Amino acid sequence: MTAPRLSPPLTPPSLEAAMKVGILANPKHARTMRAYARLVEILNRDRITYRSATTTQHWPGTEQTSRLLDWGAELIVVLGGDGTLRVCAPVLAAAQMPVLIIPTGTANVLARHLGIRSTASALGLAEAHLGSQPVLSCDVPVNEADCFTATGPRREHFVSLAGVGGDARAISGRTQLPAALRLGILGYAYGASQALFAPLLKARLDDPHVASPQFDGTTGTEVWSVMASKTARPAGPIPVFAHAEVGAGEFEFLAVELRTTQAGGRLCEWAQIGWDCANRRPTAHSSMHYWRGTELSISVEAPAPVQLDGDLIGDCRRLDLRAGTTALTVLTPN
Repeated sequence: MTAPRLSPPLTPPSLEAAMKVGILANPKHARTMRAYARLVEILNRDRITYRSATTTQHWPGTEQTSRLLDWGAELIVVLGGDGTLRVCAPVLAAAQMPVLIIPTGTANVLARHLGIRSTASALGLAEAHLGSQPVLSCDVPVNEADCFTATGPRREHFVSLAGVGGDARAISGRTQLPAALRLGILGYAYGASQALFAPLLKARLDDPHVASPQFDGTTGTEVWSVMASKTARPAGPIPVFAHAEVGAGEFEFLAVELRTTQAGGRLCEWAQIGWDCANRRPTAHSSMHYWRGTELSISVEAPAPVQLDGDLIGDCRRLDLRAGTTALTVLTPN
């Protein structure tokens, strides 16, 4: 995995300067509240002023983040997963606000990629920064996605992963489980097992910077999924994207063109793809087509599900992706 591009160490706050810390917490996971309690202990011990806000289904975080910034926060701590960060990322990037991620979601793709592998390591990072120790930061672009649905187009943002088709069906498959199981790894595993045999999509891919006839937008192709990634391992420990970089100015794109619709043949095909990826040869299989670029338009013959950073956006007829021009400043381990 390529190391993220790191910025110079952030100047640590001065305890005498009455620093203000804003906290945005997604309370869906029990570990969020445990991490929150520990964070508050650290802030109270160092006599740091803080204000908290929680997300809800109808208010996922944009408004709360704006209010924390209006209050005068000098650091925003996000307790949640990739979805929570995705919602507040445009506001934080526009404000050029330093962000500390305490990963309490299920996948925590971005945090893992930056080396923040647990809530304990994130809390240690908070202690170091708030205790006037210099820490590094990474600039993480906030990317744009225009989703064309039955009700019209809408602008969304994402940080590490976008996809249409099978990978989004894997996320939607979790909804078939009881609510108590949807948030865990079991939910993702069940959804993925359902999506492995999803039907292929008739898609047209328009990349203005790729001259290959396969992706010039003039011909359609049948795909299981089309994805754009900034992380090498978006789905666990197996490296799927060999050249993806979270701080890069371009995506690594992947079109998965499976050869068969028969259950037995499909299973064998997935087994071979999994073997190649596990052995760090994701490009070896003929069904895995990779290329890099800064933008892509994906049009499908029939509406298909779309996911951004693990959030199911809905069914779209077209998805336009663009690499971000603004970036989050995320604190990272030294």
